[in-house]
Amino acid sequence: MKFWSFALVVAFSACSNAPPPASPVPLSTSVHANGVVEPAGEERLIIPQVTGRVEQVLVDEGDRVESGQLLAELENAEQGAQLMAAQADVQRLEAELARLQNGARPEEIRAARAASDEAGAIAQQAQAERVRRQHLAEKKLISQELLEDARTRAATAEAASERSKAQLDLLLAGARHEDIAAAQATLAAARAQAQRADAELEKTRIRAPIAGVVLKRVLNAGETVTALAPQPLATLGNLDRLHVRAEINELDISRVAMGAHATVTSDAFPGKEFAGRVIRIARRMGTRTILSDDPAQRRDAKTLEIMIELDPGAPLPIGLRVDVQIVAGVVGPPGLEPGTKGL
Repeated sequence: MKFWSFALVVAFSACSNAPPPASPVPLSTSVHANGVVEPAGEERLIIPQVTGRVEQVLVDEGDRVESGQLLAELENAEQGAQLMAAQADVQRLEAELARLQNGARPEEIRAARAASDEAGAIAQQAQAERVRRQHLAEKKLISQELLEDARTRAATAEAASERSKAQLDLLLAGARHEDIAAAQATLAAARAQAQRADAELEKTRIRAPIAGVVLKRVLNAGETVTALAPQPLATLGNLDRLHVRAEINELDISRVAMGAHATVTSDAFPGKEFAGRVIRIARRMGTRTILSDDPAQRRDAKTLEIMIELDPGAPLPIGLRVDVQIVAGVVGPPGLEPGTKGL
């Protein structure tokens, strides 16, 4: 009995000296990442579409431009001449189609009717002369040659009269449907050619695709651009709103949510913080592209790209590398504190 009592005392003492159960290790309430400052909608490279010599550049770095504003123009005298020729051809064919559709003018019809009447009168006169000479020839009063001459004149006058009547009928009937359709098709082809010439001319006029600020200007007047080795004229960006493109480590992606508050800092602005929020989270993992100065940072790490919109007024330059701190969301089963994970 004493032995069993001693054993119980030893066992109880051992249990009392055992370490307590491990408590959950809280995760950080924020997610850290590296980022780079970008304009809203990203930077836009303005590259000429055609080969040519830059005639004039109308903007400089720092200028604010509107969407569609002319930034520069290549030499385009040849394209302009082609457009003028195409437009002149369109005008000619439009006039021809209008003439066919409207028919003859009243003045043309009156002139054709008068010519037909005149030709008819001449034919009647020639026929009467033929009959008269026929009678004289039967009486042997004129030669056979004079009779044949009268017959020829009568036949010629009759043919002229028929031709005048036919011309008058054509004017009264108007153009055939087939002729109008052919003229319409020819006009459509000419208009398409004019549109193509206008498009070729417009390619020499380089316009801003968005409203923003000229971040960098590369080409100057007198330089030549080629389609085989395209060179940007300038870079545009919308600086009304700034974004930060950041890369989240794959272990932290479940702790970043849309709309999460973010704080951006940079060594270039010591002691200052710039607030923002997460507005986009990528749906595909990638490798790290935004590198810090830490040599121990893994360059082949898997990351998820997010976009942060900064509050208005941040004076950060485009391309600046920054440190990002994002308020972590709730992770784990419901009921846990934000930033903790059940074990």
